[in-house]
Amino acid sequence: MSEQQLRKVKGIWCKFNNQNRMSTVTLDEMRICCIKRGVEIIEIEECTFGFNQSIPAIKITVANNLTALLPRQKLFDIQIYKNNILPFKKEEEFWHKVDWFPPVFMNMEMINEGFKVTNLKIGYQDYFNKTQLQERFSEFFPTVYNLSNIIPITIQTLPKSISISKHVPVIRESILAFYSGMRVTSVASLIPIVEDILNSIIEDADEDLKLKDKVQRCIARARENITSDHILGADWIPDEYIEIDVLKVMNERIRIIELIGDWLINSFYEKTNKYQNSSGFNRHFFAHAKSEIWQNPSNFFRAMGLIQALAFVECFAMKQSKLSIFAPLPDQRSKSFHIEVLACLNSQHTKNIFLQQIQINNNLPFNVIVSDDGWLRKSALLSSQMNDDIVKRLRNTGWQCHSFSEPEKEGEFITIQAFKNGRNIKIALLYCCDTCNKIYKELEKTCDYILYLGPPYKQSSYAQGVQKHVGPLNAWLVPN
Repeated sequence: MSEQQLRKVKGIWCKFNNQNRMSTVTLDEMRICCIKRGVEIIEIEECTFGFNQSIPAIKITVANNLTALLPRQKLFDIQIYKNNILPFKKEEEFWHKVDWFPPVFMNMEMINEGFKVTNLKIGYQDYFNKTQLQERFSEFFPTVYNLSNIIPITIQTLPKSISISKHVPVIRESILAFYSGMRVTSVASLIPIVEDILNSIIEDADEDLKLKDKVQRCIARARENITSDHILGADWIPDEYIEIDVLKVMNERIRIIELIGDWLINSFYEKTNKYQNSSGFNRHFFAHAKSEIWQNPSNFFRAMGLIQALAFVECFAMKQSKLSIFAPLPDQRSKSFHIEVLACLNSQHTKNIFLQQIQINNNLPFNVIVSDDGWLRKSALLSSQMNDDIVKRLRNTGWQCHSFSEPEKEGEFITIQAFKNGRNIKIALLYCCDTCNKIYKELEKTCDYILYLGPPYKQSSYAQGVQKHVGPLNAWLVPN
């Protein structure tokens, strides 16, 4: 719109708005005023604009098919706007404190299930500090970014994405890796994808932009296109209706992309010396290996959520994008991939049981990886052997069992006590014979029997100097 036309339209708007007549002025009165001011009108009509709330307006089309929107309601006469200012500020504050943003491609029922699991609601940031909130919120991620969400989006939606489609094979493989036990590896394969997606969205891969500048440009493009839809593509509207703080209240899509952008700038791309969140899901910690904090296995779900968020941004930042903002119904491709994931889970379980038994039988060490130090399986086996073997043997010979302990990670053992005929005994069960002598010596102080899983392996060396009974569980005879 030319400067001259713009001044005239602004003048007309100011006249009726200052006289509080915009809500009542007729189209004929508006047309006459425009003609008197020298505005060449092609068309004048009633319309509504907005996304979450429809705002009545007069739409004027002038020369060169340029359009102007003259809202009939003042901002603070719009009740839903006034009512939502504070709640949306609270919502924004909540997402900042839990170090995330509203999930996309899912309905509120799924999101509310995540809140239910964490026992958190928007507003609870007033009662918990940031660390407490983030600790409790960690269960939100595997709850909402579950297989029913991850698989259809990855298999059916992302291949249609201009910026993400080329990365779909890696994303699929990372999902299979995660559910095969290679959790940290799966996270490491997803983090580098993010920057290339941003480059593709802003279509300036060769331009020397800083990471945060790329985010800002990407979000700005999405905001500009959403705003254009919000105001029906008009060339002019009073500035107060398209201020960013107003749009965040009046348009949910603007609010979501702004929160995504804020998180990328203030968390994912934040410098390590300023990063203060507990998840460690930060590009610089990963890229520069300054800390292992990024290896948090739950960051897989954050990575999947971030890629989905960038697909959502693409929907609005790239006009040629063919993505839908709605989650698809699972088709045969998704069902097939779901079976692959379940096969990975089942084979992982079978492999772990088989491998554990071989390692015990042959006194072989467990090979620790970042995603798994083996303790969960070891503690489960200790508890199972204690309950299914030792307790049964004691009970069947008249001993009353008591003082059941939890498996101890330091030393890898579990203990139990039993009472019979005025005598009390304490039994320790070690995960393996080749436990350090210090543990044997400590257990000797309180235990009458020190047993271990698997066959003997240099028992005289590991248990050197121990006077109490030491031997394999399979060879132990319950005392009378």
